[in-house]
Amino acid sequence: MKLLVFFVYLKLCYIAALNLDYLDPTVLQTKTSSQVQQDAATNIINKYTRQVSVTVDPLLFNNKKDVFALRTSDGCLQIRASSGVAALWGFNYYLKKYCKSQIAWQTQRITIPETLPEVNEVVVASDRFRYYQNVCTASYSFVWWTPDQWLTHVEWMALNGINLALAPIAQEAAWDRIYRKLGMTDEEINEYFTGPAFLSWLRMGNVHGWGGPLTKSWHERQQNIQDSVVSYMFKLGIIPVFPAFNGHVPSAFTRLYPKVTFYSVEKWNKFSPDYCCGLFINPREPLFTQIGEMFLREMNSGLGVGDIFAADPFNEIQVQPWSTSLVRDTASAVFSAISKFNNNAVWLVQNWMFVHNPVQWPLKRVQSFLTAVPEGRMLVLDLQSEQWPQYNLYQMYYGQPFIWCMLHNFGGTLGMFGNMQAINKDVYLARDIANSTMIGIGLTPEGINQNYVMYDLMLEVAWRKEPIQNLDNWVADYAERRYGCNTTSSAWKYLLKSVYNFSGLNPIRGKYVVTRRPSFRIRPWAWYKSSDLFNAFKEFVLSTNSGCNSDGFYYDLVDVTRQALQYRADQLYLDVLNQRFLNLMAFNATIGRFIDLMNDMENILATNNKFMLGNWLAAARSMSDDNTFLYELNARNQITLWGPNGEISDYACKQWAELFHYYYTPRWSLFLSMALDAKARNEFFDESSAQKVVRSVVEEKFLTVTINPLQSNDTKTVAFYMYEKWGFVSGLEDLPLSIVRPNPSRRTTLSDLDSAEREVDLPTVIHWHSTTPTD
Repeated sequence: MKLLVFFVYLKLCYIAALNLDYLDPTVLQTKTSSQVQQDAATNIINKYTRQVSVTVDPLLFNNKKDVFALRTSDGCLQIRASSGVAALWGFNYYLKKYCKSQIAWQTQRITIPETLPEVNEVVVASDRFRYYQNVCTASYSFVWWTPDQWLTHVEWMALNGINLALAPIAQEAAWDRIYRKLGMTDEEINEYFTGPAFLSWLRMGNVHGWGGPLTKSWHERQQNIQDSVVSYMFKLGIIPVFPAFNGHVPSAFTRLYPKVTFYSVEKWNKFSPDYCCGLFINPREPLFTQIGEMFLREMNSGLGVGDIFAADPFNEIQVQPWSTSLVRDTASAVFSAISKFNNNAVWLVQNWMFVHNPVQWPLKRVQSFLTAVPEGRMLVLDLQSEQWPQYNLYQMYYGQPFIWCMLHNFGGTLGMFGNMQAINKDVYLARDIANSTMIGIGLTPEGINQNYVMYDLMLEVAWRKEPIQNLDNWVADYAERRYGCNTTSSAWKYLLKSVYNFSGLNPIRGKYVVTRRPSFRIRPWAWYKSSDLFNAFKEFVLSTNSGCNSDGFYYDLVDVTRQALQYRADQLYLDVLNQRFLNLMAFNATIGRFIDLMNDMENILATNNKFMLGNWLAAARSMSDDNTFLYELNARNQITLWGPNGEISDYACKQWAELFHYYYTPRWSLFLSMALDAKARNEFFDESSAQKVVRSVVEEKFLTVTINPLQSNDTKTVAFYMYEKWGFVSGLEDLPLSIVRPNPSRRTTLSDLDSAEREVDLPTVIHWHSTTPTD
């Protein structure tokens, strides 16, 4: 008994020893006055109603956590909150719970009764922080945004309680000024900068030059966004995360600093030397911290001094010579630069470098990297906690605080999926585990504008103290808030038990048969029964005449229809494989049915402009007055070939109508016609040669092909027709349920890596290290 008491005492001491002095929201969220935050929150709320009064008082913080109190009196909603963001969080909480409304990424539905529903409620945040963004989101979702779009999105952040987020910083504008001061030429700078769509990977040292150069007008636009958005974040009490120097520099530095030691960066995703393999400053060289401080001074000029800085020195790359001492010294050098700039600074780092290649990062090396920074001065994003939690494996990051994050999406791809059950359970377990260093939750998708239900649920975890008892009821309520009708509850129960019930370790990257480069080696699989998906499809179609008329309903009607047709396409593809070696007539008929379905996917997507390519391309063209061709090339390449030679082909694929019309359907049609012709001639079908023809005739030409507007019809009419046509198809078997289940005692550190050449989505997972520490 005495021994048990002793261990309990040790655990309490450990928890008490966690240094969070530099991660204090009462300090970090109060850079602007209460009055400024109160005015900013009130101005946003007044866009929706004038029946609300706001009071911001930092004394309301409870144990360093945001608080909002809601009370109705004399026909007015009174909000008292610890910060501006907490006030808006409280307002949105009221809209959702009491007014059955929703403010989402792409749609909103607001209904505020003239007589406000009564409320008297106090909500305390469950954690110190609610974090938002992946380092890739800037390229996959935000790259072509205007200042107004950014400001609207910051308001969405505040309405959902997000108090810590990556700021849209004009990093390249700052680096351009620095490089010129150091003596780099225009040619050297232009050869280094990538185009706008690939800046995330330039910043992390993965690639350089591809899609560039950047124009003066680009720098000016990004500077304008930076200045307006960062100021707005401060006014609302959102903590902006600024970038820090991570060690990667242009090759021109060998000319500028011939006596300094530089290390080489290994090739990333088979990019040629023209676009990869840059330089990394030896972290032991004084130049590392000098450049780091120079960047922070240049970047922060006029912004106000930041407190949280992000840097990822080894994202999916290896620097040679690779060693534990190198990663330890790099961590020390990165922190040295930011702490010299701001003595109270904290380094925010993604754990993806460890997850991506565990062979490269054994536990001792991870520990050396993390402990090279004083405890509490590094904040770790456990980037994909919903599928690959790493906090136990790394023993709560050896004393550094971390944020439990839901990554969920790669490349901004479309496809309905998620694990709502894990979100509704695992976060709470991580909070309560002994010696937990978790201090927040986060959303870290590579791309947004998909599967909003997953993110809405995750955001509620930020204030809930225990799991939702009945998720069926929760999704029904979600649908009512989103649609303004209650006739889709049964449909959402089917979605909950099917597409949103993924509990495996398999990689889910949104690359399905229809969006993959054609091949006869693809092996589609699923984690749910088709009957559940098609029952949901039926219920949505039958709800089209029941008062469901919101933008959110029409969006989801298209999305569910798209998902059902996508599933049918996978089934028909397997039928194509089966018929390939039978008679010619059957093979031809099966191909015809497969292509017909792809055309129907185009038809349903064309009924809603949120599933259209034109918006993406128009936004890219609008970003430049002097180089619209180059920026449109960036936009087209990223969502198709992703690189000059298809290095990451289809990684960021989008199920948009024009992409089916000009890209996905033509390449499958061409590939299958060549296979059919070979069969008719009784000749061997050379798949590799056929793929080269597809590359030349379709994929490369797409980068410059003229894209015309597509004809469209009414969403309800098309969806109903698609259900009549594809709801019941004889002779098709369900996709195989190939799911790798987690093993609690042996959980891998090897994440869902994606190879550009892997065409077979087999559920291959290596159980590498136990996430349960052993003696």
